[in-house]
Amino acid sequence: MSKNLKTYRLPGYEKTLKAPIFVYRKRLELIEELIEELLYFSMEGNIILVEGKRDLASLRKLGIKGRIEFVTHHPLADICEKVAATGKDIVILTDWDRRGIILEKKISDHLENYGINIEQRLRKRILSLVQKDIKDVESLYTHISKLRQIADPEYHYNNTDDNVFI
Repeated sequence: MSKNLKTYRLPGYEKTLKAPIFVYRKRLELIEELIEELLYFSMEGNIILVEGKRDLASLRKLGIKGRIEFVTHHPLADICEKVAATGKDIVILTDWDRRGIILEKKISDHLENYGINIEQRLRKRILSLVQKDIKDVESLYTHISKLRQIADPEYHYNNTDDNVFI
C-alpha cells in the first residue's frame, strides 16, 4: 500500500478500511434510503426492469416485492410493448458495465417512443453510490451486507425499525 494512503482498522474486522467508519455508515444510510424508495416505487405498481435472475434474486433479498421484469429473455421490442401496455412508470436497473449501459439506452429509447415515464433518478443515484465498488445489480445485496458488517449492526440508521432491510 502507498505510504500516502491513510487506512483505518476496525477491531474484530480482518480487513483494512480505506476511509473512516462514518463514511461507510453514511454511504450505507444513503443506499438504504434509495432501496426504500425503490421499494415504495414498486409497491405503487410500477415496474423494475433487470437483466437476469440473479438481479431479481438480489432485489428480492433486499425486500423489493413488486413487479420485476427481465429484459434479456425476449426480443426487446416485445418487452417494451408489453411494459408500455401497462402504462406504469419504469426503473431500468441494468448493470453499469458497457453492455448494461447500451441496453439501458435502447430500452429508454423504445419506451419513450411509447410515452412511458422512465424514473432515471433512482438508477443514477444508485450508480453514484456503488459504481466504484460493484459493477452489477446482482452484487447489490452482498455489497449492502458488507457495508452493514463494517458499519456496525447495532447502529440504527434513521431510526428505521421496520424489517425491510434485515
